[in-house]
Amino acid sequence: MIIDTHAHIHQHDEHEIPEIISRALECDVSKIITAGVNITDSKLSLKIANKYENVYSGVGIHPEEIKSPISKNDIKALKSLSKENKVKVISEIGLDNQKTSPDIKIQEEGFYEQIKLAKEEKLPIIFHIREENNDFEESFAKDIAINIFSELSIGDIGGAAHYFAGKWDYAKKLLDLGLLISFAKPIIYNKSLHETVSKIPSEKIIVETDSYPQYYKTDRSKWTEPKDISNIVNKISEIKQINRELIEEKIHNNSIKLLNF
Repeated sequence: MIIDTHAHIHQHDEHEIPEIISRALECDVSKIITAGVNITDSKLSLKIANKYENVYSGVGIHPEEIKSPISKNDIKALKSLSKENKVKVISEIGLDNQKTSPDIKIQEEGFYEQIKLAKEEKLPIIFHIREENNDFEESFAKDIAINIFSELSIGDIGGAAHYFAGKWDYAKKLLDLGLLISFAKPIIYNKSLHETVSKIPSEKIIVETDSYPQYYKTDRSKWTEPKDISNIVNKISEIKQINRELIEEKIHNNSIKLLNF
């Protein structure tokens, strides 16, 4: 069995969700974390989690949604949501250092406050850090994040860098802080990630699909769904040259430990 630790299935048309879950279960996906990107979306995430037994919620404000300073009301709303039984993580949060992204200082404040909330509520975080053009060499946002993680002792609650696409030296900095690395589909086609995959201990890896409604794909059957997570596990097994069943068990156990199942 495997857990899809980061998806957005609640953003699909509601009539599709039971079918998405059913297809996932057929592919041995035992649980799905569906993450909100703002307050309203986080409420929807929780609504869907409360409706389906094997779906759980992440609540948070995505950096692209932080166009003005995060408010006390925002934090109050997230705090209220985070106390619900089916909320397992503060997510999706992060930093985006891209040309069209909101002011990085405003993002930084929002990121900091949401991590503080996670610590108060004793929930892990699932986050992303994106540099301009997704440049592996750029470190501006990464350095900000590392400083925040160090200041707030992120290892106390743990978390994972979702949809990881970076070099080993950056991954090692996150691991040293007590964080995990979450891999998604990019490792299947991006060979530049293979060195990182090979070097990260199996005990520090989780997986995800980051699936959401992909309207830009005209063929609905090609949309990424939680059912596709086995392809990611297969690739990790191949790169690390570890038995498929063994690596799946390790990843599953890592997910259970992180998310307190």
